[in-house]
Amino acid sequence: MRTILKLVPVLLMSLLTGCAGMTNSTSFREMSSAYRDVLEQYANDNVLLNIIRASKSMPVSFLDMPSVTGSGSVSSSLLAGPSIYGVAPGSSLAGFFTPGSGSGVTASASLSVNNGFNFTQSSLDNASFMVSFLSDLKPSAVASLGNSLIVTRDVLYSLIIESVEAQDLQGKTLVKVVNDPYGSDYMSFRTVLITLLRAGISVEQVNTMLPISAPMDAETLNRNLAGVAMAAASPTTIVIPKKLADGRDGFQLVKMMPPDARICLQREAADQALPFRVSQAAYCKSAKIAVSEADRNKPEVALIIKLRSVRNIFEYLGAIVNLQNAPEPKMVTVVNSGRIGPTFNLDQALAEARPLFLVKKGPVSGAALTSVNYQGSVYSVPRDERDTSYTHQVLMLLSQMLTLTKVPGSIPVSPSVLIK
Repeated sequence: MRTILKLVPVLLMSLLTGCAGMTNSTSFREMSSAYRDVLEQYANDNVLLNIIRASKSMPVSFLDMPSVTGSGSVSSSLLAGPSIYGVAPGSSLAGFFTPGSGSGVTASASLSVNNGFNFTQSSLDNASFMVSFLSDLKPSAVASLGNSLIVTRDVLYSLIIESVEAQDLQGKTLVKVVNDPYGSDYMSFRTVLITLLRAGISVEQVNTMLPISAPMDAETLNRNLAGVAMAAASPTTIVIPKKLADGRDGFQLVKMMPPDARICLQREAADQALPFRVSQAAYCKSAKIAVSEADRNKPEVALIIKLRSVRNIFEYLGAIVNLQNAPEPKMVTVVNSGRIGPTFNLDQALAEARPLFLVKKGPVSGAALTSVNYQGSVYSVPRDERDTSYTHQVLMLLSQMLTLTKVPGSIPVSPSVLIK
């Protein structure tokens, strides 16, 4: 009996310790996994809700979750004791006894686990965020967005290009097409866009040198060698060879400016389907362009490609949602320029095009990637549209664009709402 009394507390403590460790580990894993799922759904719902707001010409509003704090606790209690109902007679040693029949040991153990999250929810309705949100995208941002191996160039440029304008050498506009699905010239824009995609539209870095001295011959350079050396001590200032006005070899002091980015074309295919000839300045430095005889008589133009702001991209997608849920639905589709062969066939390209963005209005039928309720109607993105539309790519791009607009200071240090 004494041996059993000694073993009971040990067994109970082992049981509680094992359960507590197992419960704590499982609880943490489940909490972190649940947080990831909720955060993903939170971001998707936020994007879809603002697309629907834009479709109704309502103000958009974004929230962010800058911090999440998890808490958890495990508490246990242990109670064990003997129940002795009598002493058997005949104990031979004083101070020792033998329990009578019916005696036993009672024990109880309890374990409780508590966990939860506290998170802050901040509004991005402030000047720092809105200035970036309302500003046109920069080519450098386009270069970053184009680095994804999942998002195609067709989807990226269909979203970000607002208009394409062709100006002659005197600055007169010859052609201008706008990326507006409501517009009468939308098909003309699509033709131009497909042509630009076939021409390998992309972004390249441009290094600019700012002259800080006049061209100098060798004698002038030697005479001012001390001043030139002092200026050249800066890591961004260098001396480069420069032809003088009389054709002699000379030198010039220049300052290297921070690298910039610009949109350019890589191949001449653009000229084949356009009524004008794109100037050499529109091509990338790596492009080898030889003007064909058929294009020599076409007017030479400069391409002006205007990019959208992130705000305008939400409005564009809102227009797409309205068109596809109208009484007479109309789909805005995107071609796969990589599958267009050397012979350009617009009808065939459009026949193989897939919808850019799909949102269904009404009760959710089947699995939905995300869904929101706005002004009494339910809008949802089907989960199984990955192979039949570019919806997943659009959501990925929007998430990345919103991240790029969150400049320092756009997320308030003090939370707007603390939820426990």
